[in-house]
Amino acid sequence: MEKRRKKKNLHLRFFLVLLAFLIETGLVIFLIFALINFESYRYYYLIPLCVILVLNFVLGIFATNTKVSVDYKLSWIVTILIFPFLGAMLYIMFAHKITTKRRKKLMNNRHKQYLKKYKFDDKIYLEKLKNENEDSYMISKYLDYCGYSLYSDSEFTYFETGEKGFPHIVDELKKAKKFIFLEFFIIEEGEMYDSIYEILKEKVKEGVKVIFLYDDFGTSQKIPTFYYKKVRKDGIECYPFNRISPTINIRQNSRDHKKIIVIDGVVGFTGGSNLADEYINKIERFGYWKDNFLMIKGRAVDGFTLPFISSYYFASRKELNFEDYSFETNKELLQEEIKSNGFVQPYTDIPYDDEDISKNIYLRMINSAKKYIYLSTPYLIPDTELINALNNAAKSGVKVVILTPGIPDKKLVYQITKSYYSEFLVKGVKIYEFTPGFNHEKMMIVDDKMALSGTANFDYRSLYLHFEDGVFIFSSNEILKMKESFLGMIKNSKLQDINDYVNISIIKRWILSFLRIFAPLI
Repeated sequence: MEKRRKKKNLHLRFFLVLLAFLIETGLVIFLIFALINFESYRYYYLIPLCVILVLNFVLGIFATNTKVSVDYKLSWIVTILIFPFLGAMLYIMFAHKITTKRRKKLMNNRHKQYLKKYKFDDKIYLEKLKNENEDSYMISKYLDYCGYSLYSDSEFTYFETGEKGFPHIVDELKKAKKFIFLEFFIIEEGEMYDSIYEILKEKVKEGVKVIFLYDDFGTSQKIPTFYYKKVRKDGIECYPFNRISPTINIRQNSRDHKKIIVIDGVVGFTGGSNLADEYINKIERFGYWKDNFLMIKGRAVDGFTLPFISSYYFASRKELNFEDYSFETNKELLQEEIKSNGFVQPYTDIPYDDEDISKNIYLRMINSAKKYIYLSTPYLIPDTELINALNNAAKSGVKVVILTPGIPDKKLVYQITKSYYSEFLVKGVKIYEFTPGFNHEKMMIVDDKMALSGTANFDYRSLYLHFEDGVFIFSSNEILKMKESFLGMIKNSKLQDINDYVNISIIKRWILSFLRIFAPLI
């Protein structure tokens, strides 16, 4: 395993956007001070101050009435009060999953139209699941209400690390006959991405349709600004999702955090891993990088194809006819027999529909637990509702174990994560830190019966603001593999001691308390 290579030309687009925002803010602040200090204009300095006060008042009322958790509201209200103008600007840019009506129509309305029009009739599977397990049925029924179908005729496979899943992705890509869809938060040139890209170029020459979407913010320091133009020259249809802008823009906060690969409508992948070498441990960033891939074969791949088509429309303003890319149309391209193993229900969580799907599934799984809850997450920044749910489960005798990284990728976020430990530890929740490196896997397992994995972290950003995807799994033998992987990580992790977080200095306690105020903003 190589150490991370230093880049000769670090891409500065993200920092330029940040600089532009600071300049915009600075100009307004300078205007206010100029009006105060220049005697000829001193009479008018009350005008901008009144504007700021009115703006803060209006935003405070707006924040109070938004449909988000109380923690999130309180954090932003405090920010607006402490930093009168800057706080207001930050709220407008980053606070909530608000967007223009035009963009909401483009993404949310179109997404719902796709789900409603092409939803698979899963009544038989829902009834079958209801007879097997009432708790799982309730979760599945909720997802069904949101437009995501349940499947029991598909094959689900869990790969416990990025490096174990990667060869299967390569093999399946090489088999592609008709089309390949890819959608990722981060891409970066290296052994992983380059080998996939070479396959994509070859497939284009064979007449395979290839569409590639990547999040513009997630890749802002990884690839050149107009990278999509280079990709298009190789015959691949490529679009950056939600392009970042140097001007104040309320859509900038909702990033495409999904990781989706669809091959011929019959094979699909998701998971926590992006397309960069640290995800398969070819280079080392923060010790050993623990992640996963999930593979689905069969009709359930439609659960990836539909949201991809929705994202494609948002990024390109072009339509794709789902029926041309559905499993039913392309099932002859599946080159092996399906081994159905339990129930799977792929879903996506978009920030513009007033439905916090990822959080609601987590809550329902936690509340249904009878024996144990195993949670793996790189960031532990939950709201009060999730904290209470986990603590109440522990107080009721359910074994609750949370696994976080031992080596952080973001030190500030890591400290905020640790600030939550004491709240859980005093209630009997066990927390382990993965000492070999960075645990990036997002996964919950309950009672050997149900599991959830995908792209959503256990934090505000994933649960409220980002575009995410995941898979709800029930009655599958792969759940035991997921459990075995989790327990294997525990053996290489350090159990956290409550005394290390309760008996701390007053100064450190105050610092952590201050950071917790802004936790939902991180």
